[in-house]
Amino acid sequence: MSADDQSPDSAAPNQAPATVAAAAPAAVPDGGFDFFAALWSGAWLQFLPARLREPAARLVVLGVGALVSMFLFAPAADQRGEAYIESAFARTLAALAATRGLDSAISLAQSSEVSFSFGPGGSLGIGQALDPVNDLVEQYGSLLLTSTTALGTQRVAMQIGRALGWWLFVPSLAAIVGSSLVGGRSRRSLMGWGTRLFGLALFARLAIPTTAWIDSVVAEQFLESGYQQAAAAVTATTAEIEQVEQAEEMAAKNKGWLDRFNPVDYVGERARRLYETLSQVGESIVNLAIYFTISTIILPLGTLWVLSRLSSALFSNRSP
Repeated sequence: MSADDQSPDSAAPNQAPATVAAAAPAAVPDGGFDFFAALWSGAWLQFLPARLREPAARLVVLGVGALVSMFLFAPAADQRGEAYIESAFARTLAALAATRGLDSAISLAQSSEVSFSFGPGGSLGIGQALDPVNDLVEQYGSLLLTSTTALGTQRVAMQIGRALGWWLFVPSLAAIVGSSLVGGRSRRSLMGWGTRLFGLALFARLAIPTTAWIDSVVAEQFLESGYQQAAAAVTATTAEIEQVEQAEEMAAKNKGWLDRFNPVDYVGERARRLYETLSQVGESIVNLAIYFTISTIILPLGTLWVLSRLSSALFSNRSP
């Protein structure tokens, strides 16, 4: 047999590894190179024993995430979130005080009546005509109490999260350290719990200030102008009702004795002026109720829900 006849057979064993080597890169376009999976699995920590690489990689990744969150993001979120909550709390208390003033003015107008003694005698009053507006104001005041409670709860939760600080991350890091000491299913379970606890700690520390920060941006961009107009209308209405009452008292003192026997005209004029004053305040109160409902209840709950879903997706039990 010649050398040329032997070359294909003899070269076959040498070409097999080359074929395998060429086939290995072909899997890369199909599955892609998952950088985060390699980072998470600890393939880059070749100097460590194989059983310690993945726990060490998770400790490094989560530790860096904790450092960045606590030293870079947390101070800014705390500052913006606390400023917004304090501002919203003060605004809600001011709105509640203005509402109490409006309610008092309307109640005073309702209790006003004119007594007369011509013929059988009797009394006339504005009375029940202002009841719908008064009921609306009282319901709005109840909403403001709910908003104040919600803001107070957010403020307390932010203070608790800030006070706990780094201690929130201790259980997650301890679980990952413990996973390096065991094997089998216990190892996978501890690493999974460590990752989920880290996500929970991150959520507990940053969710409330981040929510307040996001809410402040949304409120300033979409709700602020409507609030300013409605709040100014309520304040102006309270002042106008007080002016009407003072003007009518002065007019009653200056009336002649003949004019005092015409209480129907007196009460009718007084009611007309009050109705004109209160004609627009109902819409303003509804707008304020919408503002406080969205900014202090709906937005915080919605933002917390979105952040919880995001945290669950990022730190689920599945490894990348």
